[in-house]
Amino acid sequence: MNCKHCDRITTNPAFCSLSCAASFNNRKFPKKKTAKAKSCKHCRIQIFGRRTTCDDCNPSYVDWTRLTLSELKARAKYQHSARVRQVARHIYRQSNRPKCCVVCKYDKHYEVCHIKPIQEFSDLTPIAIINDLNNLVALCPNHHWEFDHGLLTL
Repeated sequence: MNCKHCDRITTNPAFCSLSCAASFNNRKFPKKKTAKAKSCKHCRIQIFGRRTTCDDCNPSYVDWTRLTLSELKARAKYQHSARVRQVARHIYRQSNRPKCCVVCKYDKHYEVCHIKPIQEFSDLTPIAIINDLNNLVALCPNHHWEFDHGLLTL
């Protein structure tokens, strides 16, 4: 008897292995349904996924290219710098920069560091300028500490 998936000879009546059975059945009966096109509940623009509103109608959506540091401080009175750092990590991850320390090339864990500190920017500076890729660098925890304490220059 031949396997229904790979045509190898098998003693099993249908498949030669569990892997062939899974491959065959997953192609024939896929679990994930194709996403249906939906529209925004406010403006009727077509959107995808589980969302119900587009970016323009979503009150929680933040345009980081236009938001300034003072506006962020008004929104997040506590730990606004943490939010800036979170966005910086996201921007760095999305870039094609190396995901390792630029000094020692350690790649198990890296931290995204601002070359010019957040506190040195004026309150009118957009977050996009603070988190520009030219102001971000990946460092291992040891070199990040050394950089923050003035023992390392880049």
